[in-house]
Amino acid sequence: MIGVLLLVFAAEARPAPPVVVTVAEPDEVRIVAGGRAEARLVVTIKEGFRIQANPASEPYLVPARLELEDRDRVRVGAPEYPAGQPYRLRGASSDLSVYKGTFVIRVPLEAALSAATDTPPSGELVLDGTLRYQACNDVMCLRPSSVPVRLPIRIEPPRER
Repeated sequence: MIGVLLLVFAAEARPAPPVVVTVAEPDEVRIVAGGRAEARLVVTIKEGFRIQANPASEPYLVPARLELEDRDRVRVGAPEYPAGQPYRLRGASSDLSVYKGTFVIRVPLEAALSAATDTPPSGELVLDGTLRYQACNDVMCLRPSSVPVRLPIRIEPPRER
């Protein structure tokens, strides 16, 4: 019995993985019902680490991947990732494509024209999602991980002509 309790305490005492990637709280995106807009998500990677770019250099690598939910009133387009930076591991014969430091992922958004008359009415909503990634430094790669993303949106009524 004591052995089981020690195992439970040891499992609970395991340190949390280090925070390597953060996504800044984005500004509220304003979209006119029936219109389009672009969200900009600013991602920062802790100094000394890097994550695989999207697309990744090799099929077995875990690329950075943003996933945001569609809502009835807002359609989320395919995220637009920046080009990766070349990085060569010691002893490797080719470069990997990675992100390090700070970079921006752009997300096209489209509000339904009916969003102006939907119930609940147009106004504020939040798109929830995750940024999945695998972080590495010069010594090791951490297990694939993710950080939550919240994108605030305000849908405005169509402008009078």
